[in-house]
Amino acid sequence: MKDVVDITDTSSSDSLLLKMRMTKELGFDFSPASVIMDFGCGSGNRVHELRQFGYQAFGCDLKFKNDKNIDTGSMERKGIVRLIDKKHYALPFKDNTFDLVFSDQVFEHVQDYPQAVSELARVLKPDGMCLHIFPSRYAPIEAHVYVPLASIIQSYWWLYCWALIGIRNEEQRGAAADETAKENFNYLKNNTNYLSRKAIRSQFLVHFRDVVFCENTFLKFSRKGKYLWALSRLLPFLPSIYSTFRGRVVLAKQPIKT
Repeated sequence: MKDVVDITDTSSSDSLLLKMRMTKELGFDFSPASVIMDFGCGSGNRVHELRQFGYQAFGCDLKFKNDKNIDTGSMERKGIVRLIDKKHYALPFKDNTFDLVFSDQVFEHVQDYPQAVSELARVLKPDGMCLHIFPSRYAPIEAHVYVPLASIIQSYWWLYCWALIGIRNEEQRGAAADETAKENFNYLKNNTNYLSRKAIRSQFLVHFRDVVFCENTFLKFSRKGKYLWALSRLLPFLPSIYSTFRGRVVLAKQPIKT
């Protein structure tokens, strides 16, 4: 086991390596004493990986995903990964627990932003930081149902028209168009919540004094985005285009304690 994450170590997964390099660049001082939380941890794979590197890592989610390579059940029994109270979005951790909280493609599923962001501020230490990666509200293709502009246009008939011409996700192959459209309509209505950049910033500023968007840093360290980042030195508007149509990255610090 390594004592500390080496941010140049390519044995780390791309997803974790990206977050580690970003947070280092943005001022997070990693040490073996760092306490880290993966908000929306899925199977707990990133939590497991961080612990392999010697960190006190924890995760939480509304429901855990299955991963044949990760013993999520064992981590849950040990309190390493924990379920969130879905009704109240209460995080199962004490106040001022974490030095770093991160999430990746999670907040588009959060139905109660004020409570979720409030809880993140509560469990974060006063000198800690949050880093959250969001899919854009204006992405050309909605990532869960694969329908163009479905993060904005969520009417049944819009979804039905695309289902008629064969648009399906992996789990819908062979399903009838009306069945697919109904399933997509219900999923988008009950499981997604795409906010604008302005709305995201407003929600976080209620509970954090320092909130900035840092897509440029994301692109700099992203395996594919680094080429766009290099090109942005000649075309400085490129990160803004990426933010609008692809994804947003929020850094929040100085939590407001109530």
